[in-house]
Parts: sequence; C-alpha cells; structure tokens
Amino acid sequence: MADSQLPKYLIDLSRVKPGFHRRRLERDGVGFDLFIWRGGPGPVLLVNGATHGDEYEGPTLLSRWVRDWRPKRLAGAVVMVPVLNEPAFFAGQRCNPDDRANLARSFPGKRRGNPTERLAALFDQQVLAQATHYADLHSAGAAYELKPWSGHVSGIGGKVERTQREMSACFDHFWCWAGPYLPGRTLSAACLRGIPGTYVECRGCGDVDGGDLRAIDEGLRSLIGLLGITAGPRRRLRPQFTRISRNADDTHLQLHHPSPHDGLYIPLAPINRKVRRGAILGRVLSLDGKKETDVPAIRGGRVVMIRRQRSVRKGDALAVVVPF
Repeated sequence: MADSQLPKYLIDLSRVKPGFHRRRLERDGVGFDLFIWRGGPGPVLLVNGATHGDEYEGPTLLSRWVRDWRPKRLAGAVVMVPVLNEPAFFAGQRCNPDDRANLARSFPGKRRGNPTERLAALFDQQVLAQATHYADLHSAGAAYELKPWSGHVSGIGGKVERTQREMSACFDHFWCWAGPYLPGRTLSAACLRGIPGTYVECRGCGDVDGGDLRAIDEGLRSLIGLLGITAGPRRRLRPQFTRISRNADDTHLQLHHPSPHDGLYIPLAPINRKVRRGAILGRVLSLDGKKETDVPAIRGGRVVMIRRQRSVRKGDALAVVVPF
C-alpha cells in the first residue's frame, strides 16, 4: 500500500474512548508502548522517558503512574511513553546498540533511515504530532552526575515560549536552563510543530535519586494542573532560578571540557561547587603513564555536571560549568 493510502495516525488519540488504555505502536521494525488516559475535550499532554537508554528516572516515575494513576475526571488526555528507546534501554546504554545513533540528535527522523531515525520518525509523526504539550524526562545517565534542572527552547517568542516557561517552572525543585533551538532533539521536533515543550535533567549516576523522583512527580502533577487537565487546588510553586543561554552550543553538554586524550579521568571538583576560571576540574591520566593532563575550567561559575565514568576517550565531555 502506498504511503498516501495509509491512515494518518496508526492510533488516533481523538478516537480513543474515555478511560485508561495501553497501546503498542509499531512501524518499520521499531516501536514502543504508550499509555493513554482519555477524558473529555481538552489539551493532550505527551510525556516520555528513556530517550536515552541509561536514564532511569523517567521510566521509574512513569511506570508508577501507569500502575497507580486513575483520575476520576480529565479535561483532555495524558499520554505516557515510559521507555521510548527500547533497544538502548534493554542494553543499558545511552544510544541504540543496533546503529550506535543518539535518538536525541535524530529528530524528526526518517521513515527509511537507520533504526534510530525510524524510531524518531514514528514518535514524531504518530504521537508528538497529536500532542498540544510535551515533556521529556532525561537525566545524566550512567556516565555522569549533574545538578538537576528543567528547561525549554528559548528565542521562540510569543505564546509558545511563555507557555514553555510556565511548564518548566512547574519543576520548581530544580533550577531552569533554557537555550536556543538545537537540531535533532525531541524538544526541537516539538518546536518545529509549534508545540510547547519542557524537559528535565535528573541527577543520573546510573541510579534513581529518591529526591529527584519526588521532585519530578510533583512537577508533573503541577504541569497537568497548569494545563487544566485535572481540576482542584494547585500547589504554590517556588521561585526558580533561570538561566537563558544565547548560544546553542552552551546547552550542548557533550561539547564542554572535552578530554584531551584517552585514559583514566579523575574528577576533582564536586557537583555544585563554585569555581573560578582556570580552576582544575579534574585530571586525565594516560594508561601508559606518560601523560597526566589537568582539565581547567574555561569559565567561572558552578559545576553543574561531572563525568563519573572513569574511562574516557579523547573528546568525551568531562564537566560543565555554568555562571551562577
């Protein structure tokens, strides 16, 4: 059958009956499970975890919601995908082991591309396209630790950007870091569709911090209330420190403080420490013992991400320092 003859949506959310539903979405050899809470007319909030396979906070929280959340009344719908990148998740890796591609750099994807591009296209065309609002739950993964934040794409202007700021502010236990459009991300795909989106970055370290889990649980409930999907009194939000970067590379974490060579990394500046420009953040030791290279901070500020995995290749990001 030609593409023009296929139904627009394999699962049309507007036709799903009120109540709670589990659906499996598959196409072109890739797929994922989605869980749908459908009420009356209203917004459609899409939330996913495990865009990267070694980030466990999203799957942990969303699987609990799938098990426990049965609201009596909803205006609109909530759609959750606890594990978007199943191949990476079950391999315990950041990227898809089938093609080694990074899903968070593959949007909007390609129907005839590699497995990761096909997965991005399926999510973008079949699910994200039906949403009115979007949230992506990330973390530092297995190799890193970070000071948790929420964020959104800045520089859009108008109602979409105002809504995104409000959405990010719902995760008020975290600080907020917004930055310009960066191609390939889930939020970038939402941006291209004019869909307000936010994301969170939790602590990581290959584990799930209980405080982070409570924080994103409260944030998600606040977000659902903000959108009017559920009724009732809303939690009063805390003031949130916000940094808006003007350069997209500033929020591209993998570019910060690249390792000067292969070897063993020894971090010296803990997370959340304030450092001056030139302060030694860590040291890379070559395995033959011939090199021992300090990694100085390229600017002053607060250490918001550090590499915990000691084995490093040349170019691996080792730390992120943000001026605040």
